[in-house]
Amino acid sequence: MDLDYRLNEIVFKIKKSGYSLTPQRLAIIRIISESKNHPTAMDVHIKLKELYPMISLNTVYKNLAMLASLHEVKEIKTMQNSTHYDGDITAHGHAICENCGKIIDVEVNKLDIEDFFEAKINESLKESYHIRNYGIEIYGLCSGCYKKRLTAD
Repeated sequence: MDLDYRLNEIVFKIKKSGYSLTPQRLAIIRIISESKNHPTAMDVHIKLKELYPMISLNTVYKNLAMLASLHEVKEIKTMQNSTHYDGDITAHGHAICENCGKIIDVEVNKLDIEDFFEAKINESLKESYHIRNYGIEIYGLCSGCYKKRLTAD
């Protein structure tokens, strides 16, 4: 997806929801949208301090929570009790290492997943249900941690 188009989508939704668009908020949106490595709030804060040295970590958390509530970022929880943020809201899953917390995007066939879940939900609820979003998280060991574990045994 075109980054400028994505940024414009987010800005439009923020304004439509009644939030103001501050330079700091726009910078947070840009950092999250451009990131491919699922940053934490602390990662975003470190990058943001280069532009706005006085910005607080609390401001970053509040803005990320607002973006998550608008479904413009995905929150990803790791086994290490840290939360990472994904600006890519397209249909995809995540493989999360139980040891180091590394997160890898996993491509999924959106139509197959939606058909599967809608069928299961409709079967369970006995009524039609429209899926707005979903998450697929796979937990295991990344190749580096798996190799370390094999050599340690």
